[in-house]
Amino acid sequence: MNYTKVDLINELSVIHGYRKYLEICTATTGNMYRGIDRARFSTCQRLMYRCPAEFDDGLPIDFRSTNLDISDCARAIRAREMTYDVILVDSFHEYEPSARDLREAVNLLNPTGTIIVHDCFPRDRAITAPELIVGDWCGVTYKAYLDFVLASENLLFCTVDTDYGCGVIRRYAILTALQRIAHRASRIIAREDRQDATRHWVHAGDDFDATFKLLQAYSKPLLNLVTVEEFLTGERNGWPVLR
Repeated sequence: MNYTKVDLINELSVIHGYRKYLEICTATTGNMYRGIDRARFSTCQRLMYRCPAEFDDGLPIDFRSTNLDISDCARAIRAREMTYDVILVDSFHEYEPSARDLREAVNLLNPTGTIIVHDCFPRDRAITAPELIVGDWCGVTYKAYLDFVLASENLLFCTVDTDYGCGVIRRYAILTALQRIAHRASRIIAREDRQDATRHWVHAGDDFDATFKLLQAYSKPLLNLVTVEEFLTGERNGWPVLR
C-alpha cells in the first residue's frame, strides 16, 4: 500500500484513539479531505485560506479566508476553545505561510496530539520554487518545517518517507518517564549524526538551491527519515521513532 498523508492520519486515529481533526490548507492544497474516515473522528474541520468566496468542493469549510491571512480564523477557533488531536498542515508552500501555519498548529494541538506536515521531502528541484508555479509545487515548506523543528527543544519529530514526505511533530512532554530515559540517549546520538548537516543547513540560510541539495544529501539525519513500516511499528508498540 502506498500510504498518503490521509492514510497516516486514519491509522493514527486507530492507534491513539484520536477523535478531533483539523486541516489547515488552501483551495489548492490538502485535496484529500474526503478521505478522512469520519467514522473515527467526532470533530472534522477545515481552516482554508487563499480560498475564493465562490470556491466549493462539496465539503464543509469551517473557517475560511480569501487571502493569506488566517488571524481571524485562528481567533474564531480559540474563541470556541477548540483544540485538536491531529492537525494536517498542508500550507501554501511559500516560506512565511508554511512557518506561520506550523506555529498556529502547535498552539491548537492537544497535549498528546500529532501534527502531520505535507511536502517535507520533495525529490525534484523543479517543484521547489519559493514562489507559486503552475503545476506540481511543493515550494519551500520543507525549509520552514526543518527550520521549525531543528530550532525547538520541546518538540519531537520524524519524517515518514511517503507522499512527498510527511513530517510528524509532537510535544516532548508526551513521553512517559521510561520513554524519556531511552529518548535522551537517542537524541544525543541524533545530535551527533545531525551535527555536520545542521551546521551546513544553518550556514545555507535562504539559499534555496543550497538547502535543497542539503535536503537530498543529509535526508536521514536532518529529517529523521523513516519508512512507513518503521513509523507505524513504533507507534503500535509504544516506542515511537520521533526524536
